Amino acid sequence: MYDFHEPAATYQVPTAAQIAAAQDWVARFEARWARPDADALRDLMHPETRNLIPPMAAPGDREAVVEHFRGVLAMLPDFVLRVVRWAPVGDTVIIEWEGAATVAGKPLTWRGVDRISLRGDKMYEGQVYWDTRGLAERIGAAMAA
Repeated sequence: MYDFHEPAATYQVPTAAQIAAAQDWVARFEARWARPDADALRDLMHPETRNLIPPMAAPGDREAVVEHFRGVLAMLPDFVLRVVRWAPVGDTVIIEWEGAATVAGKPLTWRGVDRISLRGDKMYEGQVYWDTRGLAERIGAAMAA
């Protein structure tokens, strides 16, 4: 059972080095997603990274993430993602993004958030959030039209 009455965690002020690493990583992340290639995502992650991306049932390592995005790009070959805003919190970076792709000739956009944790210049942990049901409904409607 969750106890929502516990105090919130304190803000972890990032060090100058963490801010610089976050700026560099976000710039590389955005560049990769401007022209997506699943294999090009490897250099953003440690090999043993643990990332959970919908609809994954369990976190995957770097190769599982690359394979996941191979599948995404096979289904949505014109998929792109742009960073809307981001903020560092200690070794973690919160990134709000907007994804765009064409489904059945219709343009779709949606927003989501990545929470990634950095060690050096690579991600060692990540969690991705977006309205998966809403997007699935919009994809279904585009395909049915």
